[in-house]
Amino acid sequence: MANRFNQIKIEEGLDEQPIESKSTIESVKELAGDLKPQRPIKKTRRKTARKTYNNGHWTQKEHRLYLQFIETNKDIMMKSDMKKQEKIFKQMSLVIRTRSPSQCRSHHQKFNPF
Repeated sequence: MANRFNQIKIEEGLDEQPIESKSTIESVKELAGDLKPQRPIKKTRRKTARKTYNNGHWTQKEHRLYLQFIETNKDIMMKSDMKKQEKIFKQMSLVIRTRSPSQCRSHHQKFNPF
């Protein structure tokens, strides 16, 4: 009968699993107690990098870039519906990096060479 019980134990793999004693558990708790407690993690929102645009008067360099852009995209700038479809002022602000699309649109209303 004892032989049969040992066979079942071996087949199930019960005798291969290590059994933890109280001394092992207590030693782990002691080691954990020696560690410094971690500071709680602060949950703050990460600030997104916003583009900084110039305010006020346009510099000569910005105006020169504006005129160059107008010359290269003359066919689009002549047709008002094409301006909207091509998002031309968004493209202009990518060329003139110091100005937003709305600033480019406002400047174009004031200094439209056509």
